[in-house]
Amino acid sequence: MYIKTAIPKKADGAGAAVPKDPNVIVLFTEDITAEPTRSHGNVALTGNYTLKDGATAVGIYLTPSTIEAGYDAEGDVDARGFKHRVGGEHPGNDPELESFVEGTVNKGVVILVKDCDGSAKGVTKAYGSKCNPLFLTPTPTDSKDANKTALAWAQEIAGAFLPGIYSGTIPTLAGAESSEEKETA
Repeated sequence: MYIKTAIPKKADGAGAAVPKDPNVIVLFTEDITAEPTRSHGNVALTGNYTLKDGATAVGIYLTPSTIEAGYDAEGDVDARGFKHRVGGEHPGNDPELESFVEGTVNKGVVILVKDCDGSAKGVTKAYGSKCNPLFLTPTPTDSKDANKTALAWAQEIAGAFLPGIYSGTIPTLAGAESSEEKETA
């Protein structure tokens, strides 16, 4: 439940852009067995995302200056809701990205986006939910000007909740072990 409180300006430059961690985390809703809970009027999520045994999340690098995450309000009076959206550009057209796009374009996902605000933790927001996921629309460019793929995820249905602030643990990422092995080799 929303508790009324004053909303002052937090600091000088409070409206300045906040850089994003370039690695967004994609959780497939088909792998989620439990997700955090929340109450209306409170954007803080309680609990962790839990994935099926053996399931992993996918970390995707997006050029930091291209990352946009937010929501749009829509609907008639007494039926307004919020559609979450996340987007950014991945440089190049490597086979791993193209395989991801082809294999996931019709799969629902939840995306975790972390701010790089200078603090050790930063704020992580969760976009989408198991019951109201985001879906991918890719736009590749391979021209004299650029070789990149714009990835845009959006919800199909407006829901009652804004993106939530997630302070739980990040699920294991696909390839995390092999990446660490490569670094130590």
